[in-house]
Amino acid sequence: MTSVYGEIPNENLSQYFKYLVGKTFKILPLYEEDSSTLPSYLKSYQRELIGDSRLFTELSDEPKFITLLATIEYLTTGEYDHDVCKSEVLKCTNIINDINNKYFRG
Repeated sequence: MTSVYGEIPNENLSQYFKYLVGKTFKILPLYEEDSSTLPSYLKSYQRELIGDSRLFTELSDEPKFITLLATIEYLTTGEYDHDVCKSEVLKCTNIINDINNKYFRG
Protein backbone atom coordinates (compact mmCIF):
# COMPACT_ATOMS: atom_id res chain seq x y z
CA MET A 1 0.00 0.00 0.00
CA THR A 2 1.18 3.47 -0.76
CA SER A 3 1.72 5.80 2.16
CA VAL A 4 2.51 9.48 2.10
CA TYR A 5 6.16 8.35 2.45
CA GLY A 6 6.06 5.80 -0.35
CA GLU A 7 5.22 2.14 -0.76
CA ILE A 8 5.06 -0.11 2.32
CA PRO A 9 5.01 -3.86 1.71
CA ASN A 10 1.67 -5.55 2.40
CA GLU A 11 3.40 -8.15 4.60
CA ASN A 12 4.59 -5.39 6.93
CA LEU A 13 1.15 -3.83 7.07
CA SER A 14 -0.48 -7.20 7.70
CA GLN A 15 1.80 -7.64 10.72
CA TYR A 16 0.94 -4.12 11.88
CA PHE A 17 -2.79 -4.84 11.68
CA LYS A 18 -2.27 -8.03 13.71
CA TYR A 19 -0.49 -5.82 16.25
CA LEU A 20 -3.53 -3.50 16.27
CA VAL A 21 -5.74 -6.47 17.17
CA GLY A 22 -3.62 -6.98 20.28
CA LYS A 23 -3.77 -3.29 21.14
CA THR A 24 -7.53 -3.42 20.79
CA PHE A 25 -7.90 -6.50 23.00
CA LYS A 26 -5.89 -4.69 25.70
CA ILE A 27 -8.81 -2.31 26.17
CA LEU A 28 -10.97 -4.98 27.82
CA PRO A 29 -8.64 -5.91 30.72
CA LEU A 30 -7.91 -2.24 31.31
CA TYR A 31 -11.65 -1.68 31.61
CA GLU A 32 -12.14 -4.74 33.83
CA GLU A 33 -9.35 -3.61 36.15
CA ASP A 34 -10.84 -0.11 36.27
CA SER A 35 -7.40 1.07 35.28
CA SER A 36 -6.72 4.77 35.62
CA THR A 37 -4.66 4.53 32.42
CA LEU A 38 -7.60 3.45 30.22
CA PRO A 39 -8.62 6.98 29.13
CA SER A 40 -5.08 7.92 28.13
CA TYR A 41 -4.58 4.53 26.42
CA LEU A 42 -7.74 5.04 24.36
CA LYS A 43 -6.78 8.59 23.39
CA SER A 44 -3.31 7.45 22.35
CA TYR A 45 -4.77 4.59 20.34
CA GLN A 46 -7.24 6.97 18.74
CA ARG A 47 -4.39 9.32 17.73
CA GLU A 48 -2.55 6.37 16.20
CA LEU A 49 -5.59 5.40 14.12
CA ILE A 50 -6.09 8.98 12.97
CA GLY A 51 -2.43 9.01 11.98
CA ASP A 52 -2.97 5.79 10.05
CA SER A 53 -5.81 7.38 8.10
CA ARG A 54 -3.54 10.29 7.17
CA LEU A 55 -0.57 8.06 6.40
CA PHE A 56 -2.60 5.70 4.22
CA THR A 57 -5.15 7.82 2.39
CA GLU A 58 -6.87 4.70 1.06
CA LEU A 59 -7.90 3.87 4.63
CA SER A 60 -9.55 7.24 5.14
CA ASP A 61 -12.11 6.22 2.49
CA GLU A 62 -12.64 2.72 3.92
CA PRO A 63 -16.06 2.56 5.68
CA LYS A 64 -14.88 -0.13 8.10
CA PHE A 65 -11.89 1.97 9.14
CA ILE A 66 -14.21 4.92 9.77
CA THR A 67 -16.39 2.61 11.90
CA LEU A 68 -13.29 1.58 13.85
CA LEU A 69 -12.41 5.22 14.52
CA ALA A 70 -15.98 6.03 15.55
CA THR A 71 -16.14 3.06 17.91
CA ILE A 72 -12.86 3.99 19.60
CA GLU A 73 -14.20 7.54 19.89
CA TYR A 74 -17.26 6.16 21.67
CA LEU A 75 -15.10 4.09 24.02
CA THR A 76 -13.25 7.25 25.07
CA THR A 77 -16.50 8.47 26.68
CA GLY A 78 -16.42 5.74 29.34
CA GLU A 79 -20.24 5.70 29.32
CA TYR A 80 -20.82 1.95 28.95
CA ASP A 81 -20.86 -1.26 30.93
CA HIS A 82 -18.73 -4.39 30.71
CA ASP A 83 -20.96 -6.14 28.15
CA VAL A 84 -20.89 -3.14 25.83
CA CYS A 85 -17.12 -2.78 26.23
CA LYS A 86 -16.59 -6.45 25.41
CA SER A 87 -18.95 -6.28 22.43
CA GLU A 88 -17.32 -3.15 21.00
CA VAL A 89 -13.78 -4.50 21.49
CA LEU A 90 -14.72 -7.69 19.66
CA LYS A 91 -16.40 -5.67 16.91
CA CYS A 92 -13.23 -3.60 16.50
CA THR A 93 -10.99 -6.66 16.30
CA ASN A 94 -13.26 -8.12 13.63
CA ILE A 95 -13.09 -4.87 11.68
CA ILE A 96 -9.30 -4.81 11.89
CA ASN A 97 -9.11 -8.41 10.70
CA ASP A 98 -11.51 -7.62 7.84
CA ILE A 99 -9.38 -4.67 6.74
CA ASN A 100 -6.23 -6.76 7.02
CA ASN A 101 -7.76 -9.48 4.86
CA LYS A 102 -9.08 -6.99 2.29
CA TYR A 103 -5.95 -4.91 1.80
CA PHE A 104 -2.92 -6.82 2.98
CA ARG A 105 -3.52 -10.55 2.77
CA GLY A 106 -5.34 -10.46 -0.58
